Amino acid sequence: MKDLTERELNVLYHLARGLTNNEISSALNISVHTTKAHLESIFEKLEVKNRVQAAIKAVALELIDIKSLV
Repeated sequence: MKDLTERELNVLYHLARGLTNNEISSALNISVHTTKAHLESIFEKLEVKNRVQAAIKAVALELIDIKSLV
């Protein structure tokens, strides 16, 4: 697995919280296009196919503390 950038970790955190692409974009003050690009990179680096798999793997790899998602 390749290391995620700080921005990718931020996107991944919001994804794991269940935010939509539009909501992630707004929260991070980036465009939806940029959010989608980050998500594609995250999926590739984590070797997953979708948002749910990315969130599960992020928690399993301790990239995200599950307690912070509540």
